Amino acid sequence: MKYLSKELNDWAIDKIKKEYPKDICLLIGHEHWKIAPDGEDIAFNFFIPATDRGYQLSQTFIIDGIGYDLFPMSWERVEGIANLNESLATCLGDGVILYARKEEDKEHFLKLQKQLKNNLNNSELTYRKGLEKINMAMELLQNMLYEKSLSGIRKASGYIVAYLAEAVATVNGTYFQSGPENQITVLSKMTDLPDGFISMYQNIVMAKGIEETKELCYKMVGTTREFFNQRKVEKETKIREYNYEELAGWYQEGSYWFRRIYYYCDQKDSVNCFAWGCSMQREVDWAREEFGLETVNLMDVFDPADLRIFHKRAEELENYIVSEIEKNGVKIRKFQNLDEFLKQNS
Repeated sequence: MKYLSKELNDWAIDKIKKEYPKDICLLIGHEHWKIAPDGEDIAFNFFIPATDRGYQLSQTFIIDGIGYDLFPMSWERVEGIANLNESLATCLGDGVILYARKEEDKEHFLKLQKQLKNNLNNSELTYRKGLEKINMAMELLQNMLYEKSLSGIRKASGYIVAYLAEAVATVNGTYFQSGPENQITVLSKMTDLPDGFISMYQNIVMAKGIEETKELCYKMVGTTREFFNQRKVEKETKIREYNYEELAGWYQEGSYWFRRIYYYCDQKDSVNCFAWGCSMQREVDWAREEFGLETVNLMDVFDPADLRIFHKRAEELENYIVSEIEKNGVKIRKFQNLDEFLKQNS
């Protein structure tokens, strides 16, 4: 039993030239997708169609017990890989051109390889793409809480480990050349890893039960998130002009939220205080980003047994917002009574 690399490369190229000369842009080979007994020769991996008819070249087959897959990837998908949108970076980064329809196709592929390399050196982009993978792992972790079968738990844990490993590799400016294979060996050579990342990876593999696996996945996600938080890419500080007229409009609309909170505090209604406090906190967090306000936490002082401190914090927050508006020369549209309002708006 021998893996047929050269022989099938020649077969694929010959088939393209004879049957699809105008329909296939490139045939791309790769050396990292085989196990050790099958050698390191470059074998065909995927092709890039030029027309819809070109997709007909796609096929899978088995020769002497070994499976082969000749599959298509569009230019759009390969461009997405170059922009770190998929986990198949090695298909582009380590791809070898076995056949090119014309020089322009070859140059396009080489340009995308360079684009991938440049993007991996872009710390802001790799950080953002790594976070996307962490978010996927977090979604899986949430769903795992309701999974009751050991099979389902192990499958979810495998995906979580994969996304977290890819996130770490991405922020290190690299990727796994052999996909999920030998990831621990590759990770051990990276310069920047979350504390205990490799041991957590190994422990998840060795975990025997549902709760143990859940706990390890929770810990691994948390550790990786903290690792990213500590390495947050600091953007160059830019002077930003804030529109305080818009802030005043936001406050005039939202001032009734404060009235609700004060009322429910006085009523000792902790449930409604909690609900409106969370709603207000979400709005204030948005306003902080939009108008450059200081970080003000309302919910950290919430005590259902004693709402007085919560009431006081809400007052401090409201006074702070008003002061920010007024010190920037914007007048809040506030009236003593209906007559005053009608007089000024008639």
